[in-house]
Amino acid sequence: MKKVFGVAGFLVLASQVTLWGYDTDPHFLKMVPEAIWAAAAGGGTWVTELQITNYGSTTAGILVAFDYGGGTTGAWRVHPGLAQYRSVRFPNILATLDGLDPNAFVYYGRVGALYISAENIGCTIQVQAKIVNGNFGKTLPGMSPVAGTTAAQGRPMVIQDLVKNSMYRTSVGIYNTSSYYTYVVQMTIFDANHTQVGASFNKQLDPIAHMTFNPFTQAGATAGNYENCWLHIEVTSGGSDPRGVMCYGSIANNYTNDTFALLAMQRGAD
Repeated sequence: MKKVFGVAGFLVLASQVTLWGYDTDPHFLKMVPEAIWAAAAGGGTWVTELQITNYGSTTAGILVAFDYGGGTTGAWRVHPGLAQYRSVRFPNILATLDGLDPNAFVYYGRVGALYISAENIGCTIQVQAKIVNGNFGKTLPGMSPVAGTTAAQGRPMVIQDLVKNSMYRTSVGIYNTSSYYTYVVQMTIFDANHTQVGASFNKQLDPIAHMTFNPFTQAGATAGNYENCWLHIEVTSGGSDPRGVMCYGSIANNYTNDTFALLAMQRGAD
C-alpha cells in the first residue's frame, strides 16, 4: 500500500511525487536563458544585473560563460572564492566578462545566455538576473539544466500569453544547454480556441547555441492582431537528455519598450 499525501484537499500517491523541486533548488550549475548588453530601440542601454549566492558549506570560485548565437566565450572566474551564505552582485555582468576576457571578443551589442558554475561541484548556488534599461526591466531566475526546465524529445514545453497588436510585440528565445547534442525544435502558436495561428516552424540548435526571434513573424502571421495565445514547443530530434532546450519569451511595449518575462513551463501529458 503506497502512502498517500493529502494537501489542501488533494490526494497524491507517493509514486506520483517527483522531485521537480530539484529544478530550482541550489545546485553547482545554473543557467540564465537571456542576458543582454546593447542599445535599446527606444533609447538607453539594456544591461544584465546578476546576483549569485552560495548556500553550500564549502567556499568556491565562481565561473561565468556567455553563450551567444555564434558559440561561447568560455568561462571566466568572476569571484575567487565565495563563502557560504555570501553573495556577489554585478551591475552589468557582460561588461564584467568583457573586462576579464583577454580575447578580442565584443560583448556589447549581443544577446545570449549565461552559464554559471561553482568550481567545487559540492558547492550549491542560487542565481537571480535582472535585465534593465532605466526604469524598465524584467527578471529571470537562474535555472539548473534538468528535465523540469528544458524541452527534449517526449518532453514538450509551452510559453503562455503571446500577443501581437498595436501595443505589444512578443519575442521568444531558445538555448541549447547541451555541449554535445543538436536539437531540432518545432514551434506552433495557438489562440484561445486552440486554433493554430500561421504555420508551424522549425529551428535547429547546435550545441550551446542561442537564438531569439518573433514567433508570429516566423509563423507567417504578420498581418492582424493576436492576443491570448500560447506557444507549443516540441523537440523533434536530438534525444531526451535532461540537458535539453531552455526556452523563454518576452513581451515588449511598442511605445515605451518596457518588457515582461515569460518563462516556459512543462506542457505535461494530454
